[in-house]
Amino acid sequence: MTQRKLFNKRDFWLLAGLILLALLAYFWRGVSGSGGERIAQVSVGGQVVWTMPLAYGDNATFVPDGSNVLLALSNGAAAFVSSDCPDQICVRSGALSLPGQIAVCLPNRTALLIVGEPQPANGDADTFAY
Repeated sequence: MTQRKLFNKRDFWLLAGLILLALLAYFWRGVSGSGGERIAQVSVGGQVVWTMPLAYGDNATFVPDGSNVLLALSNGAAAFVSSDCPDQICVRSGALSLPGQIAVCLPNRTALLIVGEPQPANGDADTFAY
């Protein structure tokens, strides 16, 4: 009876490829997720109405026109502080500080998004709303 090897060449190359893919995904996410200035971006009804760098300072507040919510910037994070909606999911979302995080108040059609790079306020690449 012949003894079977634990790993053959095909298993080795498959394992090496998976490890390489995992390392690339890890480093790509680390570079793209943390680079650049983090910006809080507020939209009402799908239109960006306010952008502010998270590093701007502490205790900055904003009440968007056409929305009954209060947003605050504090300690490098942004959050819904209050809202007149019945379920308060937006307020319970807590403070957002990482690019890609989002909190939405559906009854007030208001979204708070953290982005990694400044986003044009009106589609013009040279004009940013700070």
